[in-house]
Amino acid sequence: MRLDPWPAPCARTRIDATVHLPGSKSLTARYLVLAALADSPSVLTGALVSRDTALMIEALRQLGVVIDASADDGSTLRVTPARIAGPALVEVGLAGTVMRFVPPLAALARDPVVFDGDPAARRRPMAPLIDALRALGVTVEDEGRGYLPFTVVGTGGVSERDVVVDASASS
Repeated sequence: MRLDPWPAPCARTRIDATVHLPGSKSLTARYLVLAALADSPSVLTGALVSRDTALMIEALRQLGVVIDASADDGSTLRVTPARIAGPALVEVGLAGTVMRFVPPLAALARDPVVFDGDPAARRRPMAPLIDALRALGVTVEDEGRGYLPFTVVGTGGVSERDVVVDASASS
């Protein structure tokens, strides 16, 4: 079965919006990644405070993004984008969003970024993501395992081409 690539929507003008975050670790992590890639600082309110979001915050900080919690409970975050940089060590814990969303960001760094996680995370399949990064011309050192730990050796950018990612092996 062949699936046609889905063209991701792209803003044609500057976006100035307020987004109210639901209490979701998955959405909080995704919004943090989007804010890290933005052209200017973002403020996320209502961010879920959890181990997974703390791991995402620390992963982005390791890559040079500045993230400050301004609410007493840590649910309001100011994210100041920066040029993604290494070298870095990213601890993913068991957070699927960290292990799958941050390696593509690491490809934008000019130095190696090592990814590792909890023992159970080392059993989660990473080969589809690693293969997709390689299809974009990114060097990934994983000793042929297709699992954590691995190192993304960024070059400051990725080639522009269509990539198919098989997401059937993991949620």
